[in-house]
Order: sequence, then C-alpha cells, then structure tokens
Amino acid sequence: MEKKKSGTLHDSLMVIVPHQDDEILMCAGILWEAAKRKIPAVVVMVTNGDYGSSDLSIGRSRLKETLAGLAMLGIDAGNVEFLGYADTGMPKEESFLNGLYEETDAGRLHRSHCSEETYGLEEKDEYHKKRWGAHAPYDRAHLAADLYGVIEEHRPAMIFTTSEFDTHGDHSALCLFVRDSLVRMKAEADTECGLPRLYSGIVHSLAGDENWPVRTTEVGPYTEPEQFEETSRFRWEDRISFPVPECMRTEVREDNLKYRALSCHITALKPDAVDFLYAFIKNEELFWEINY
Repeated sequence: MEKKKSGTLHDSLMVIVPHQDDEILMCAGILWEAAKRKIPAVVVMVTNGDYGSSDLSIGRSRLKETLAGLAMLGIDAGNVEFLGYADTGMPKEESFLNGLYEETDAGRLHRSHCSEETYGLEEKDEYHKKRWGAHAPYDRAHLAADLYGVIEEHRPAMIFTTSEFDTHGDHSALCLFVRDSLVRMKAEADTECGLPRLYSGIVHSLAGDENWPVRTTEVGPYTEPEQFEETSRFRWEDRISFPVPECMRTEVREDNLKYRALSCHITALKPDAVDFLYAFIKNEELFWEINY
C-alpha cells in the first residue's frame, strides 16, 4: 500500500496565500472543515492579484471574489485579512514578492502597474491601514512587518502556505517570507510551545501547469508530478493528505462545493486557465510540514 500521512486540524489555523483563488485550490476542504467544527480560521491574502491592471479595479474585483468564495465555505469576511500588495508576474524576474524578498535595500520602493502602496476595498481596509491608519509603501520592510504582525496577532496553531519549490515567483517567495517570520517568532519566544506548525503546498509544479494536476473527470487523489523529488527537497511519500468532505467529492461539478467556490473567481477563470484551476478538485489537499 502506498505510504501517505493523514492530516488533522488543531486548535486554530491560518491560510496565507499570494493570490485570490489559491486559498480555494489549496485549502477549500480544510477551511470548510474548520468552519464546520468551529475551529478559528483566518485567511491572509498577501497580494491583490492585480497583474496587468492600470488601476485598482481588477484587484478590488478579485478581493470581492475571494470574499464570495470563502463565504460559501463558511468563512466570514471578518476572518479574512488583505495585506494589499502587488502582483506583477509569474516568472521570478517579474514577480513582485520575489523582487521584494531579494531586495537588499529594505526601504526601496517597488512600484507596480497600478500602485505604489497597499490598498483594500472601500468597505474593508487592508491590514496596515486598519492597524496603523495609513497605507504601507511597497517595500520589503513593510511587507515583512505586516506579515509578521498578522501572524503574531492571530497566533494560529497551524499555518498553510505555498511552497518555495513552486515555479511561480510569488508562491516561492511567500513561503520564504512566512518561514522568516516564524524563525523570528521562534527566536523571540521564551518557549517553543505555542509556535505554529508550518505546512507548505504546491500549486505550480515544475512538471508544468499543462501537465499537473492531471486533468480528469474523476475526483480522485493527486498523482506525483514528473521529476518531483529531483526538483524539490520534498519526498512524495512524506506528503500529508487532508481529505475533503463529501460535498467536494461529487463528480457532478455544479453540485461540488469546491467547484462552486472556485467559480466565484470569475476574473481568474480565463479560457486558458479553466482546465488548470478545476484540476485541483480532488478528494484530498496535499501539504508537507516544514521545520524552521
């Protein structure tokens, strides 16, 4: 029988993702289970997904789509934090978060296509504005401080985020930012008791979005991406599988809750992305536990 660890939820959790729809792709079942069991759950949206936009309209549309999809899973808007940073491209040389992570001048401004400071919705401010009364400039120091601050404020028992082995620059850099925050938290703690457990998952594998996840009408398990262990420090047999609920296992898509929640992300569901995004409708959600 194939080795696979089974995941269980603890006292509280936080999902930290770079873009709107990543929270559904990676954690729809986890969030639904948390809501059902009344486990405190917070979703942190680091960027506004505003790639290619010359104004704030696309970013704000995507933030609203996130709130709609999460509401279907039982996650209230009050449990969603927007950090409000930019999305400037997928390759590492174009990625906003990767550019900030590699920046040696922590105060240097990184402008995007449409802004140079954080923003949220008119009816829901981003984290920095809500906490400090002003927008944060797009620089490394403020992103690191906001990310650390939101983790410190909520102190979850578990954190789910993206992987440093993801081919999207925002995904890989976010994992490094989160890990750095937890390393700092660990150094400042009197004891390791109460520190979050960190779980990392892959959205864009090195096998290529056209190849993984495998497209199928059957709501079955994930298969191992091609050259997975050669291109990461993960072992496939070390994956932790969190099963999704029955309402996300039906093969009638219109009745599948994960499909319906993902379908709220109208802006992301471009013709060339539809098959890729819906390929994440599986009977499990996969992560690897990261030591820090």
